[in-house]
Amino acid sequence: MTRISIVIPSFNQGHYLEQAIQSVLAQEHADKELIVIDGGSIDDSLSILRKYDSSLAYWESERDRGQAHAINKGFARCTGDIITFLSSDDYYLPGAFGDVADTLRHNPTAGAIVGAFSFLDAGRAQSNEPIQPFLGVPSPADLSLGPPGVYRLHQAATFYTRHALDSVGRSVREEMKYVMDRELLYRVCHSFTLTLSQQTYGVFRRHPESKSAADILPFAREFAELYLLHLSGDSKQDALRKRMARYRLARGYVKYAYAVHSVPRAAGALIRAAMQEPLSLGQKRYWKYWGDIALPRRPIAR
Repeated sequence: MTRISIVIPSFNQGHYLEQAIQSVLAQEHADKELIVIDGGSIDDSLSILRKYDSSLAYWESERDRGQAHAINKGFARCTGDIITFLSSDDYYLPGAFGDVADTLRHNPTAGAIVGAFSFLDAGRAQSNEPIQPFLGVPSPADLSLGPPGVYRLHQAATFYTRHALDSVGRSVREEMKYVMDRELLYRVCHSFTLTLSQQTYGVFRRHPESKSAADILPFAREFAELYLLHLSGDSKQDALRKRMARYRLARGYVKYAYAVHSVPRAAGALIRAAMQEPLSLGQKRYWKYWGDIALPRRPIAR
């Protein structure tokens, strides 16, 4: 039977951690391995880990160098045929592991299997409609070349084969805080085929404390840097990568403009977006953003 190894990195996420653990343990797929690497939490995470001690292949709670370091410590202990990590505020849906194992049996050379995922917004009891995985080019593929929208592949629904990880390096980049998952995906996709499943595998929780919501501009800058890491000296390809870097920065500025409650700061962000990506000046949506922030007494939408 295909063994599936899951690493959950966590730090002070006790209010979400138990659901993440339960979503793995409740999978009907028998051969599964769950490893939890906690960064020395001071909330109730430790009591949760002790509660599930007998069901975990390994767990620890000690200070580390951040999420990426925790993932790498967990990856080093994985023995599965399939290996991935799940953020402690996300969770899997029933039947996910069985479908992953079945898909691998029919696609034994795949480097990764990616299913659909759903968003769960803070304050809501039910997740949104599933978003199907999408890859607009044949794989293997160099995702650093773009174009925008060429893929929709979410970590909460991504499972890597051990062979693929060991071939490209079974680790994420520890200097990255926000897009270490995408960097790993780019590495695997560059060398291996991806197999997509229509089944919904995971749920990604959006809440005010999540990194992607709290640190919009640093996230965008690191995402832009991801493309520049792939500069190869090929002038045509590097031009595409640099354009993708500017596009990611521009998107970050627009998102920031809608997240702040200061009209001057929002306007400044939209100006910077246009400077990074002049083509946005030709988009109706861009000018709609200007109209939204300029309307008197209207709060900026989040």
